[in-house]
Amino acid sequence: MAVFRWLAVEIRCLLELYLLPGLCVVLPWSLGYRWLRLCARWGWLFGPEWRAALAQARQWIDVGEEARWAHAYRTCRLVDHADFWLSRTRSRRWLARHVDVLGNWPRTDAAAVGVFFHWCAGMWAVRALHAAGPSAAVLAGRFSRRSMGASWLAYLYGHLRLAELARAGGRPLIFAPGSVRQARAELAAGNWVIGTPDVPPTETRLARPVRLWGRPARFTEGLLRIAREAGVPVVVFTLGLDLASGRRDLRIEGPLDPQDPALLQRIASQWEALIREKPWGFTLWPMMPAYFTED
Repeated sequence: MAVFRWLAVEIRCLLELYLLPGLCVVLPWSLGYRWLRLCARWGWLFGPEWRAALAQARQWIDVGEEARWAHAYRTCRLVDHADFWLSRTRSRRWLARHVDVLGNWPRTDAAAVGVFFHWCAGMWAVRALHAAGPSAAVLAGRFSRRSMGASWLAYLYGHLRLAELARAGGRPLIFAPGSVRQARAELAAGNWVIGTPDVPPTETRLARPVRLWGRPARFTEGLLRIAREAGVPVVVFTLGLDLASGRRDLRIEGPLDPQDPALLQRIASQWEALIREKPWGFTLWPMMPAYFTED
């Protein structure tokens, strides 16, 4: 029985992470996106993941028709995985064809700290930044086979994805311990340092009070602290997904002053607004309670 369970896990990962999204490599994106939307109708795809996300999302927002919400969530997950394969095989021209840019990258000739979130898909946002000029080192987290669902294929995919993230940014990834020291060195060399401040605050000592959903909460300020100490601006960027067409919208905001005491709340509020806008694009729903303090 243990062998069959192991085999079932590996087959699922083979389909979810490799075969289904990877087919987009041989298709134009218009057909590739239709393929992903079709596959997303299968409720067994990302089954434990989307069910846990939906169960938590119900407590914070009006999800509407749950079947439609779940289909959108699965679509977004497939697109995110397809982006890994597309980033590996497509040139920067893919950006011009399929991404609508709202805003401009500031200070492409100088260091800055970039902020994005676990929302929709981010690989092409990193590619877009590097295409504009700056090389960027991404703050990343380590993982184990256990954290990847005990799957060897998922574990391999995680390493391949991190390698592509480094290639997309143009600089080696930054891991803890020593992440602050590494970030300072990158900024001193004129590169960007980018990361996601919406990691659950229970995983860091650098969380500070904010308000989210009208309640006391905590949000990570590590990136802002790095920007303050280095004397560089902050830029917020996101890459949304249009469910109807598969097109993306890259939104860029900045430069922002890291010395502004209201900046952390501003970023946290923007994060909340994005989740409300496209809640099926948020990948950390099961961890939502970790952001909140006791009233």
